Amino acid sequence: MARYIQFLSALFLLACGGREVRVFVASDMDKHPGDGKVVESPAVFQDGVITLDGAGNEVVAFQAVLQARTPCPGLDAKVSDLVGPGKIDSEKNIQLMLAHYVATEDASYSWGPSGKGVLPWKGRLWPDALVPFVDPYSPRHEPVAAPFAIDPKKHKNQSVWVDVLIPKGTPAGLYKGTMEFLRDGKKFEELPIALTVRPFNLPDECHVDAFGEIYRETGEMFDSGVKFKEHPERDWPVYKRYVQMAHAHRFLATHRAENGPLPKTGSGKPADRFDEGWSSDWSLYTPYVDPILKGRLFTESEGYAGPCAGVGPTFFPAPFIEAFYGAGGLDTYLKERKGHVALPLLNTFRDNAAELRREAEARGWQNVRWFAYIMDEVDGVGDTGLARVPTEQVIRAHAAMSRIQQALDEGAGGRRINLVWTSHTDPDVWVGTGADLRDTIRWWVPNGHALNTEFFKWVAQKPGQTVWFYHSGRPAIGNHTINQTGIDLRLWGLLCRRYRVNGSFWWSMMNFAGRYDSKQFNPYEKPVYDARDTRWGNGVLFYPGMRLTMIGAKKNIQGPVSSMRMKAYRRGLQDYEYCWLADQSGQSAQVDAQLKALIPQGFSEGVKAKSATWSESVEDYEAARKQIAQMIGIK
Repeated sequence: MARYIQFLSALFLLACGGREVRVFVASDMDKHPGDGKVVESPAVFQDGVITLDGAGNEVVAFQAVLQARTPCPGLDAKVSDLVGPGKIDSEKNIQLMLAHYVATEDASYSWGPSGKGVLPWKGRLWPDALVPFVDPYSPRHEPVAAPFAIDPKKHKNQSVWVDVLIPKGTPAGLYKGTMEFLRDGKKFEELPIALTVRPFNLPDECHVDAFGEIYRETGEMFDSGVKFKEHPERDWPVYKRYVQMAHAHRFLATHRAENGPLPKTGSGKPADRFDEGWSSDWSLYTPYVDPILKGRLFTESEGYAGPCAGVGPTFFPAPFIEAFYGAGGLDTYLKERKGHVALPLLNTFRDNAAELRREAEARGWQNVRWFAYIMDEVDGVGDTGLARVPTEQVIRAHAAMSRIQQALDEGAGGRRINLVWTSHTDPDVWVGTGADLRDTIRWWVPNGHALNTEFFKWVAQKPGQTVWFYHSGRPAIGNHTINQTGIDLRLWGLLCRRYRVNGSFWWSMMNFAGRYDSKQFNPYEKPVYDARDTRWGNGVLFYPGMRLTMIGAKKNIQGPVSSMRMKAYRRGLQDYEYCWLADQSGQSAQVDAQLKALIPQGFSEGVKAKSATWSESVEDYEAARKQIAQMIGIK
């Protein structure tokens, strides 16, 4: 009997050593469920070689999808240094992550007009959260996700994500290395890697805006409930890692105003109401915001490792707490005051704007573009935008916006703080009416369906205007959900360049449905802000590292966990910088032609087309990126 068990054990080890574990190479845009066929991508895998292409100051990525037919513990992967005209150090510049799979109960994207184009969700497991192999926040880099196991009873496919940072100034040329796959420390497969480094660097500065709010406290929210305003010294070491991870992906993420750094009021406490006046004590704001704006937070001394080192964002949210959400709240407020914004509130906004101007001048923040997110979707989310005659409610709301913007301008001494307008309605329907916003709004944020490309061409011609968009979905923009290929979120950056839009906005980047104060709450189980929402991933782009052991990780980590969708978003933002560099080389017309062929219609043009017209081929996007790369440096 003992010999029979030894024989079965030997067969099991042999199976896990190679015959029953297959390795497939997929691109960073591919999305494979936990079960089913895995299709290798010619964009990154050619003639048995993992083939990558990028520039300095860029992150390129791919996936190795392991597939097992029998239970296989003790699996691991390693990537060597990449050596060519220089060396890309694997320990410093290459990160491996294990994808976590989630069962999408109802991910039909049935909300609103955009429930199109999602991947099948019934009975499927889709990957999103990317758990690091080792703890990136600990100097000892203890194991977190590796070694790992594949249990086909749960899912037979397991994605291993690989990020490769090409450091700024890396000499151009061909770099070679290997990726090894191991079981119990013994190699069972090895794949060669060939990376072509382009003879240029992506810029440190981001030329397209990308922003999102973190809706929940980051510190020890999932353990002891620490809040920034109560214990900033304890929250900041973790909160700053969220800001750093966002920066490494070329976007800005900040706490929602009431959860993060705020000026103090006259009572000596941080502001927690929108109608409170700020004092000249900014000790709970400036020490945490100045390192971001000056770029000091993104340096090696602060534990930062990534692109765009030492450079801060060009825009930032002014520390105003959101006063009104939705049409109902604002309209009730205005009706109680006979349509007027109360003078004390206007004075508070004016005085607070003056305080921000004073602090900005004292700290050297004059070149920062400030926006005030004081009201959200106050036009009414049910407004279809089809009626040319606006309702009295909309006219009242827009008049209130005008008065608040005027107060901000008076306090700031000019057009320094811009009121954000968010809406599901095409603003062109109000032109020439009592609700016309063209003389009020300078920071426009319609959702993707409401971005009228003709209207915003006019906006773009005026100085000091900023145009962003936020999620809606196909056929206007790509979906932002988990059961989606990476192409959809890659589109967000490319659509900005295609239509000369300034940026994109995530209303929330971390907000889960559940009891945060419960030790049993698992944020990885249902990554969506509302349990009833069928847009899985809506409100979530970061995951908290402090609950990783709930999904089988070896330890929790004191910082954020990224996601596949975050990587796809980064890819589009990096693509934008390729286009920007080509524009500087006088190749704008050629870039326009490339993008029009790739994305014939988006935003309002896509809505008119009634179905997505952009390419669904990963190879098409990679071919376009390489063609644009060839334009860079040409005069």
